[in-house]
Amino acid sequence: MSSNTNNTKFSVAIIGGTGQLGEPVTSVFLTEHRASFSAIRVFTRDPSAPKAQELAKKGAEVLALHIDSLASALVGTDVVVNLLASSVPEEVRIKVSEAAVKAGAKVLFLGEFGLDHRLIDFSGYEHAEWAEKQKIAKATRAIAQDKTKVIALYTSAFVEILLGPYLGFDLQNNVFTPFGPATQKFATTSKTDIGRAVASLSLLVLDPETSASVPDDVRIAGSIVSFEDVRDIFARVKGVPKGEIKSVDLESVKGRLRAEKGKAENMLDYIRVALGENWADFSENDNDLVNPGQKAWKWKTVEDQIRSL
Repeated sequence: MSSNTNNTKFSVAIIGGTGQLGEPVTSVFLTEHRASFSAIRVFTRDPSAPKAQELAKKGAEVLALHIDSLASALVGTDVVVNLLASSVPEEVRIKVSEAAVKAGAKVLFLGEFGLDHRLIDFSGYEHAEWAEKQKIAKATRAIAQDKTKVIALYTSAFVEILLGPYLGFDLQNNVFTPFGPATQKFATTSKTDIGRAVASLSLLVLDPETSASVPDDVRIAGSIVSFEDVRDIFARVKGVPKGEIKSVDLESVKGRLRAEKGKAENMLDYIRVALGENWADFSENDNDLVNPGQKAWKWKTVEDQIRSL
């Protein structure tokens, strides 16, 4: 952070700040970045909920989310982070963008934090999750124009939820089931590191000396691995034989999804298809922009996560 911002106090509003990703992102601002953000506001459905109260004890201002009056509540806010769940109606998520721009926010993070929807091509078996994100991103950029910096932060799968049988990693039985080749690389990032990246990008944009260095679309990756890599790491760390890899034919899965016509309950299968299609390989990323040479923090890796299990 340059001398232009190191004595400046900013404000951040985290919409959906008590959720699965919202809570760790908020916690990063409350701990590691409190010196830069004097006002950390969390908007949530129920401010009396235990998670909300815990964040309030740590210093967050917790407010009830009323979408129709959100613009007034956001006046004076520098950074708005939209972490509403994808189950929230599309029109509500667009209203968050409208409110942020109307309130004069300098930075707005779209509700991305997953696969890079620019690469996704589920032709013939589209899923509302990514189709809606594409529409919201386009609508938000049209609303913001040059008044608010709009950032889409792509992180691929959260490392905390990656290693489960629902995504093909059955660690209990030492069986690994990719859709497609087991050698295909993909990215994964921890939720805390996502919070750190959000804070880092915010400060870069708010600093006139570095604001131009931040692109509209940012990709980060705590680890770049394959199913085969994860199998080998698990064996080495846990001292067990290398597990069995049971690759599933990718085309047969896509055929099934086409027949099921994009039912919402198959979202995890879509993620697995994306891993197999090379849409989640973030080998080209912006890690050095948000965390040059890992001097700000050390990225949490798949090996770190396996060691913690």
